[in-house]
Amino acid sequence: MLGTDRRVQVLEQELTRVRREFEDAIREVPESRRHAAPPGHWTPAQIIWHVAKVERGVARLIERKNAELPPNATVPPGPSTLVVLSLLDKFPFLDRSQKLSAPEGLAPPAEIDLVAERGRWVDGRVQLLQAAYEAGPRLSLIRHDHPFFGAFDGWQWVLMIARHEERHLLQLHEVVALTR
Repeated sequence: MLGTDRRVQVLEQELTRVRREFEDAIREVPESRRHAAPPGHWTPAQIIWHVAKVERGVARLIERKNAELPPNATVPPGPSTLVVLSLLDKFPFLDRSQKLSAPEGLAPPAEIDLVAERGRWVDGRVQLLQAAYEAGPRLSLIRHDHPFFGAFDGWQWVLMIARHEERHLLQLHEVVALTR
């Protein structure tokens, strides 16, 4: 049954908190500046394109990896609800002094249809949560390398979306400040 793993519920609450902050920040950006940025920076619209693309990719990753697992696989206990939100604390997701270049295919195009991207962003969240709830405890068995930080399990991948959005929320604030 979807929605029964308390750890996924904790992750969903964190994802919702970060998304709410991001949506509030986007609403504060005047329409005239949503497609503007100084040279070498992504526009707010491009940031949305990127975070939406990454989230949908992680959702597909979890779906695929979960489907590849044997149905009778032995599942280790995994993280507790008390530690699930700290699984990525050792990684510098929020350190904006360290420039990370988007991997190939994840850098946004020059022109963005912001309305369409916001729709994909919402759809990506639904897809991610459905994949996480369907995998449930089997998230402990999912393994895939993050392009900068090495091997993550499924729990870390779901949490990574929240930390990734937080990083880009900081980027959004920087770009908006630079385009005043």
